[in-house]
Amino acid sequence: MQLETYISDLLYRYECVTIPEFGAFLTQRVSVSINDSTNTFYPPSKSVAFNEQIQTNDGLLAHYIADVEKIPFEVANKKIAKRVKILKSYLTQGETLTFKNIGDISLNNESKILFEPTYNLNYLTDSFGLSQFVSPAVNREIYKTDVENIEKVVPIAITSKQRKARPYLRYAAVALIALALGGFAASNYHINNIKAHNQLAQEEAELQLDNQIQQATFSLNPLPTVTLNVSKQTGNYHIVAGAFRVEENSIKKIKQLKAEGFKARKLGVNKYGLHEVVYGSYEDRLEALKALRTIKNTHNKDAWLKVKNVAQTTVVKNTPKKVSQESIEQFEQSSLITNPGKGQLISKDTFFNQSPNITPIIKEVDNLKSGFYTIIGVFSNISDREEFISNLSETGQENLGFFFDKKSQNYLIYNERFNDLSTAKAALLSEKNTVFNGEIAVVKVEN
Repeated sequence: MQLETYISDLLYRYECVTIPEFGAFLTQRVSVSINDSTNTFYPPSKSVAFNEQIQTNDGLLAHYIADVEKIPFEVANKKIAKRVKILKSYLTQGETLTFKNIGDISLNNESKILFEPTYNLNYLTDSFGLSQFVSPAVNREIYKTDVENIEKVVPIAITSKQRKARPYLRYAAVALIALALGGFAASNYHINNIKAHNQLAQEEAELQLDNQIQQATFSLNPLPTVTLNVSKQTGNYHIVAGAFRVEENSIKKIKQLKAEGFKARKLGVNKYGLHEVVYGSYEDRLEALKALRTIKNTHNKDAWLKVKNVAQTTVVKNTPKKVSQESIEQFEQSSLITNPGKGQLISKDTFFNQSPNITPIIKEVDNLKSGFYTIIGVFSNISDREEFISNLSETGQENLGFFFDKKSQNYLIYNERFNDLSTAKAALLSEKNTVFNGEIAVVKVEN
């Protein structure tokens, strides 16, 4: 959830907007100002400041979010708390927080918050429609002095002089009028001749066309065969709209969703004998999470994501294999995604599909407690990392966090921390982690 949009809306109407447990944005009216060096005029405006000492929840921001998103007040407070936790983790990692149209927040060397406002928007409603402008300097006195100096050097004398009559201009005007009238008459005559010629040509063409229609024969050839390609939805990630005991009700639901523009279909019958209807199926997990967030906000807040491979019909039973405790406790003394043999980065898929008996170790992680972490995402750039965390937060995932692996230069997203390896590996099979479809692993952090 992006708080800056809601904060920006409230700054137009209020002088203090507080983010609970984080700080408050304050505004103060500034009168019109002029820059003498650039001759720029600035309209009245509001200056924005940030005070980290004001952290008490006054309910203003939560009430506004609840009204806009049509959610309970308590749910809005929980969303704000989750976002504040993520913002604080960004600051501890040394990143700069950018609040669009408000300003940038960062930490200095003494861990004090620094705020640099931006001036893209004028939050003073009285100045709506006014913008800054530049006016050139007026030099009236200089021009007056120059004229006075010229008059002193070159005096101007005014004398009366009778104008001479020019009779040839009268004859030229009469001749011009006569030529214009003659040209107009000739033009009308020419246009009338063209219209008469066109009328005769059109009548002749219509007569020839009537004769050809009477002699025409018609031949109807068979139409070519039309081939329609119908695409079938595939993917293991399904957004569930509902489950129905009566199949006719599920068919009605599918027709209703298709009329509203969704690619709805019936997923099948679950283990409880209910007919499941989905909004659509997706190949990519991130794409499915984005679609789920949109549907929950605009159509159905009870929609949920189900991971199921509908093409898989056979079940393979694996015989449990005994693994020694020594093999389970084996650790790989290297970076998280670095091949120690070649020293090259390997892919994210290779990391999640590695042997379950090998637990990577990461050392020298800033501001993170030692332990075992369940990793649900690996990203090399900040934009993908923020989008992934935001999408999961909207679906109800809690306790999300991330840290930076200096050796591989990647961000690792985790959702839980454990004190021992066995508990961490047991969590991989928990119900809350089934949404990741096996793309989850355990790493050990040593500081």
